[in-house]
Amino acid sequence: MKKIVLLASTILTVVFVFTACNKTKTYTNRLDGGKWLVTEISVDGIKETELPKWEISDCDAYKESCIGQWKNHHEDGSAEFAWQFRENGGKFEISNQTELSGNHEQDEATLQCQNFSGTYEVVENKRKSMEFKSMATLGFSGQTVIIKVEKE
Repeated sequence: MKKIVLLASTILTVVFVFTACNKTKTYTNRLDGGKWLVTEISVDGIKETELPKWEISDCDAYKESCIGQWKNHHEDGSAEFAWQFRENGGKFEISNQTELSGNHEQDEATLQCQNFSGTYEVVENKRKSMEFKSMATLGFSGQTVIIKVEKE
């Protein structure tokens, strides 16, 4: 009887670990290697008027840092950010990787990316749309930040 219980618990543990890794990998694969339109960024219900585009590079999250470009929608500025899904795909993290340059368009994208860098709860993760929610961003700590994106 003890052997059966031990075997069953071992199998359940392996299935749980495999499923958790697959979920994170599935979410990563949905986002990477594509262009995404940011359809909404809001802070405590107030929507941003300047919405960026994200260009996400292909990546293997288990071997390298995943990188994206935060691009101004109507201008030529962009900022590089690192990103990752974690906690079985339940969390999404953005981290600005670009320093201010003195160029207006570049700095506008960099500041926006920096302000919205943080850890987000994954509210929705579909093949062509995602929604993230946070109260722990660099620029808006303690305020509710929502980011919604759609595959271009």
